Amino acid sequence: IFLINLKRRFDWRDRMLSTLAVLGIDITLTEAVDGKALNTSQLQAMGIDMLPGYKDPYSGCVLTQWEIGCFLSHYNIWKQVLKQGLQHVLALEDDVRFMQWFRSRLVTIMENVDQVGLDWDLIRSAGNLVHPDYSYWILGYTLSLQGGNRLLGALPLGKMLSEDKYLPVMFNKHP
Repeated sequence: IFLINLKRRFDWRDRMLSTLAVLGIDITLTEAVDGKALNTSQLQAMGIDMLPGYKDPYSGCVLTQWEIGCFLSHYNIWKQVLKQGLQHVLALEDDVRFMQWFRSRLVTIMENVDQVGLDWDLIRSAGNLVHPDYSYWILGYTLSLQGGNRLLGALPLGKMLSEDKYLPVMFNKHP
């Protein structure tokens, strides 16, 4: 279980660590990429380029520094999944809020997935269990090794979207 947290947001980190301790969930704290600290030269050195012609359908804007940092934070987790050969991971952002039944519901979902032999790449772990027409944010998801391969195999840094748009596009769940 990976928890993404900006180093300068110690208040969110402390709140999440306390909450996760109460829930009995052990995590690997993953330092978020601070988009505010990135400059154009760094982005070019990483091979980052925006998806040509992309603008958010609601705001009409291209990616913000915050969105670039957020995407790179998730991207780093996907790389760890492949590097370590992790069969599945849970990725959480530090602003997620848990329902009291979160842990037991997640365990049940994963047991059901295993029982039916479902071939899966990504399961959203935040929000209601629905298929949204439009994705506004990603707070948490469970990713399989094959899902990590799929996400990284598309070489997303050369045609970057925000991660809340990229994930649904990659799994055919976006308008």
